[in-house]
This record gives sequence, C-alpha cells and structure tokens, in this order.
Amino acid sequence: MPETLSNVTSPSTTKRFSLLLDLPIEIQIEIIGLLKHYSRGQPHSFKSLRLTCKHLEALCNPVFAEFISIRPSDRSVLELRNELAPKFAKYLKAMTCHITHHGGEAELFMESVLTTILEHTVHLRKISLRYTSTDTRGHSQLLNAISKLNFLEDFSIWKLDYPLYNAPYDTIQSTFHHRLLNHILDYHSQRLRVLVVSGRTPIHESTFLKLRDTASQLRRLSISSLTIETRGAFADPQRWACAGRLEFLFLSECAIHSATIARHIGAGVFGPLRRFYIIGSGENSGDSLELAATVWTIPPLDWVHVDEVNQLEMSRLSSIHAKKVYMKMLCSSRLLCIEAFRVSTTFPEAVELHVEEAWDDKDFEELKRSCAMRGLTKVERDLDPF
Repeated sequence: MPETLSNVTSPSTTKRFSLLLDLPIEIQIEIIGLLKHYSRGQPHSFKSLRLTCKHLEALCNPVFAEFISIRPSDRSVLELRNELAPKFAKYLKAMTCHITHHGGEAELFMESVLTTILEHTVHLRKISLRYTSTDTRGHSQLLNAISKLNFLEDFSIWKLDYPLYNAPYDTIQSTFHHRLLNHILDYHSQRLRVLVVSGRTPIHESTFLKLRDTASQLRRLSISSLTIETRGAFADPQRWACAGRLEFLFLSECAIHSATIARHIGAGVFGPLRRFYIIGSGENSGDSLELAATVWTIPPLDWVHVDEVNQLEMSRLSSIHAKKVYMKMLCSSRLLCIEAFRVSTTFPEAVELHVEEAWDDKDFEELKRSCAMRGLTKVERDLDPF
C-alpha cells in the first residue's frame, strides 16, 4: 500500500476523505481500515469490497498525499489527477515531475495536468523536476505556474538523459535548463533554502552571478557543470549572498581550480560551511600553481568528502580544515593518499579518515601507519565504492 495511507485513521485524513466523498467519518474509518490492511497477494474474502478498495486506493493516493509524482503514465490516471486537482493539490508539499522533449500529444497532456496541479497548490515547498538536456521548448505555462508558488523553498533540476559530453557553452541559453534555472532565481531566489542543479548542461556565467548575488537564504547548494567560461567569475573572492546561512556545498564536474575552491572555503566566501562534497571537479589547465587555503578564517568543517581527484587537486584540497575526511580514490591513487597523510598539513584538523571498503589489507595498514605518524588514529575502511 502507498505510504500516503499509512495514517489513514487520523482525524485530519478522515476529515479530508469525507469532504471528498461526502461520507460519514465513521464509515471512512471502517473502509480505509480495511483498505490499509488489504494485500494484493492475499485478496479479501469479499470480492465486491476488494474491488471497491482498489478503486478507493486509486482515488486516495493523489488526494491525501503531501507528495506526488507526475510522469508519463496511463492517460486515465492523468485525467483523474487533472479532474481532482482542485481538491487534492492544496494539500501538496512536495512534487516530482518529468518533462520530456518529445512534444507529442501524451507529453503535452501530462504537462497540462502538471500545470493545473501547480495552479491549485497552496503550500507546495519542494519540486524535483527531471528534464531532457536537448529540450529547447519554452514551457511558458509551466514556468508561469512555478513563478506563483509563494512557499517554494526547495528546488532540484535533474537530467533524464545521460549525454556523453557537456552541451556547447554557446548553445545553453536556448535550452529549457537555462530558462528554468533563471526563472527560479528570478522569482524565488530570496526564498530558496535548497537548490540542486544536476546535469551536463553548463551554467551560464550570467546565471552563476545571479545565483551568487541573489540566493541569500540557501542552506544547501549542489551544482554541476561549471565550465572554464565561468571560472573567472567563480574566482572572484566576493562573499556570496548566502554566506552565513549556507551549510552544505556540493560541486560535481566543475572546471574550477581546486586552489580557488579551497581558498574560498578558508576565507569564508561561502560563510562558515559545515559540510563540503566534491566529485570529479577541479581543472588544471591555466593553473599557475597558486597556493591554496593558506589563511583559514572559519571553524573547521564537520566533514569534507573528496572523490576522484588527481595529485595536484589533492595537494590543493588537502589544505581544507575539517574534522572528518572521506576519500574515494582510484586504486592507482592510493599511494598518493598514503604519502599525503604522513604530513600534518594534509587536512590539518582531521581527527577521522574514512576510505573505501575496497582498499586491500596491505595498503590500508600502510595508510594507518602514515596517519599515526601525525597523530590521526581513527582510520576506517567503510565507504561504499558506489
């Protein structure tokens, strides 16, 4: 059974159900109680009631959910949700939706249903939207509905496809990804507490500056695909608008010098971060062998997680002050890790080090000996390689 029916006998839920079907609350409790314990593997002895429960389940799932997922599906399901949108949308607090690029009748109808639901939401706080990187359509009605969400504070943009390469920088302003991210920042930057931007569509420099200078309430920020065209703007040591509130920063596949990232963290450009995760980022081209975080102005981070870095990037990022260090490295880089942790300047305030389970016994023992030389005694082999 859906999780949305896990508390079906609560007064608030049964009241909503009664308002929808105009049935007494006592009857609702009885019916939903049977529905809650209904199992497809063990059908109820009364066939008519079993069939009734199936229909009630289909009806209740969108009505009582505080979360809903809109994706290409059976048209009858979408038609039902479209019809009931004025009744159930006001209860929604979170939504996941898929926007495909085909533009066929089914996709257009699904987007129409999504827009209708958004137009009837009252307290929607979180949206996770999955898109196709090649989509260049306007989606104007959808964007207009999103702009009117007065409580939106958590927005995620995820890719539906997996292109091998980033889209060319000079084409990104024509993509839906670009329009969507700018629209979110234009209408909700002063309210957003969580922003996730994932995919291989680069973020334009103008959009990055808008994010840096206007998103003042962010607590969590995850961004990917900052290209070399954005490197100069990122290198500017100007304090970000969210500094003082931002607690978690995640960078993925960003062509930004690792020394710049480490310096920004140490100088408080992002404020006193608590957690930092970097994967597949860092860029050596044009690196003038700058020093990393030689000056540290904030408390040590609770933890830093470093994934897939080379020797130069490791030497830069290791200047970050953090209590716990999580490292995922290729087998060929494990000697680098062993050597680095022999000196106290590698993550100088670390009291714990966590590496992948896949480390063999010989290398892991050598790593522990290296860490012991600088007084770091808690070394664990407990990270999932994936």
